[in-house]
Amino acid sequence: MSSVPTHRQPSLPTLAGLRKTAGAIMESNAFLVLLAFGSSIAIGLVVLSFLGVDPLHALAVMLDGAFGSRRALADTLVFMTPRLLTALAALIALRCGFFNLGAEGQLQLGAIGAILPATLLPPTLGYLLLPASILCGALFGALWGLIPALLKLWRGANEIIVTLMMNFIGVYLVKYLVQGPLQPAESNFNMSAKIADGAALPIILTGTRLHGGMLLALALAVAVWFVLYHTPYGIRLRAAGLSPRAARLQGMQLARLVISSMLISGGIAGVAGAVEVLGVQYRLIEGFSSNLGFDGLAIALLGSLEPFGSVIVAVYFGAINSGTLALQSTLSIPAALAQIMASLPIIFLACIHGYRFLKGRPLWSSTR
Repeated sequence: MSSVPTHRQPSLPTLAGLRKTAGAIMESNAFLVLLAFGSSIAIGLVVLSFLGVDPLHALAVMLDGAFGSRRALADTLVFMTPRLLTALAALIALRCGFFNLGAEGQLQLGAIGAILPATLLPPTLGYLLLPASILCGALFGALWGLIPALLKLWRGANEIIVTLMMNFIGVYLVKYLVQGPLQPAESNFNMSAKIADGAALPIILTGTRLHGGMLLALALAVAVWFVLYHTPYGIRLRAAGLSPRAARLQGMQLARLVISSMLISGGIAGVAGAVEVLGVQYRLIEGFSSNLGFDGLAIALLGSLEPFGSVIVAVYFGAINSGTLALQSTLSIPAALAQIMASLPIIFLACIHGYRFLKGRPLWSSTR
């Protein structure tokens, strides 16, 4: 007598399995990032409701101002570009164990370096002015970043204090130049002459402000990732940052690593200044940088000192800036309140990142 085959019914998920799955989701990086953004948005909406502003309308205005149109998206990417560059500059130095808090000053010097060939060289050079201006900006930023590295190695100067103080020197140097040597004779405004047409970064999205500096920033993010994780130099750089003593015992020359990392860091920050001059302002203007260097430092830390993590956070910073402008212009929300709303996700994300970092599980990692 043949036996009738029996089909086993698929077992339903057990309570323990569901708990395990839910725990894995709640521990995932994507969920934690979304939780930070969602919690901050909820708090911001509650604050707006107490002020008599329709919170859902405010949220719609902010999202529309950041991503709602081609122009809005372009503005978000324009705001993202210099912040991503200064974040890359900061993380290169921090990965080597050198606390470079001077990206703002290096950005200022990069802007000075970019404006010189863009306004002083003959316009007949045409499109040769653009690479010359970018390279000159990178050179000025690199040399400005080299100074604190040499002072630390030569005299043992604290790089945190030196880089912070050099930020002010860079800012006031720009102020002096646009009020004196670089100010056109017929102008009463604190700005330089307009750059030559050949030195301007090309617009890559017609009808918007989005310029080629965005592509340059993304290319540098890929380049930094490749150098850090796929070259012997990157391995030595990360080893020096994790354990200088162990790196020294392995025969690594830490002085060379510090100098080279600060040259690269300052050079990238200098490119950020060049991009602002050649792609946004088209001249050197007093106060053109609204703490872009310090934004970059925050982005680098929130991005776990990872190039691609920094790209994600930089896009968020760009969206916050363009969305905040939409809130101010459409709903007449004070700039201070708009900035508070913009800061809430950063606070939440910083807390979550700190918790994950202490447990050895950063939010973003290029090594996984």
